[in-house]
Parts: sequence; structure tokens; C-alpha cells
Amino acid sequence: PSASPLLLPPSQEFLNESLQKSVRYYWIGLWVPTAETGWTWVNGSRLDRDRVQLDLGEQPGTCGAIRGNSIIPDNCDLDLQWICQREAMKL
Repeated sequence: PSASPLLLPPSQEFLNESLQKSVRYYWIGLWVPTAETGWTWVNGSRLDRDRVQLDLGEQPGTCGAIRGNSIIPDNCDLDLQWICQREAMKL
């Protein structure tokens, strides 16, 4: 089987609904590579502040982790699980 790419959430509502009852934090592919870029998804696209409302600061080297409907900035070296996506399979 091939590796699944990291999930890039389409909206804040998606994140809220998907992880409402979660008790642990997950990496979501959001990080600050440099002060100039600000929050960026792992595919290189910038965070759309109109779709996802966050006030996380913009410390370079910080990654975004989610639990329930909260996204927090945290150290990218922490050992957290990832949320990935893959194509649906016929059963």
C-alpha cells in the first residue's frame, strides 16, 4: 500500500465536526516555516484566514496541533499522531 498524504482541512467547520470528541492532539500539516510566510500548509499553500480563524502567533518552526475544536501552536518535534487522507476503497 502507498503512503497516504496528510489531510489538508477544507474549513474550520470540517475540523470542528471531525474532531469534536477527540481527547488527544493531532498534527494537521500547518506550520510556520519562516516569519515572512506565516502559517502555511505542508503543500506550500498559505492558511486562508477567511476560512480558518486563528490567533496563534507566527513563531517560525511552530506547528499546528488540533484537539476537538481547538488548534494550538506547538513544537514541531513533539511526537503526535497525524491525520491523513486516502481514497475510498470498495468493500
